[in-house]
Amino acid sequence: MRVLKFIVNAQRIHKDPTCDFSNIVAGSKNYLRAHFTFSPEWQDCILVASFWRGGKEHAAIIQDGVCDIPPEALTGRTFGVSVIGQREDYQITTNQIIVRQEVSR
Repeated sequence: MRVLKFIVNAQRIHKDPTCDFSNIVAGSKNYLRAHFTFSPEWQDCILVASFWRGGKEHAAIIQDGVCDIPPEALTGRTFGVSVIGQREDYQITTNQIIVRQEVSR
């Protein structure tokens, strides 16, 4: 299993600079996981990661900072990642970033 790490600071998400995002190949299933580190604004929120491919959202619940990346998002050259957090009357969202992957032939 490979883990891609992201840092969420307030409403901005970015790739963790200590994580290697190279050589990701499209078409994986049950192999890629996402790990998120959150700033204090996200404390006590129910957390959902959105993985975007072809304009469609594929959501995954984040538990203990981790979720599996849905295979439906891993079918092309890129996929987007964003996060939503919610508690009581409070909702916080991030921007979307793009992760590139190779398409095998």
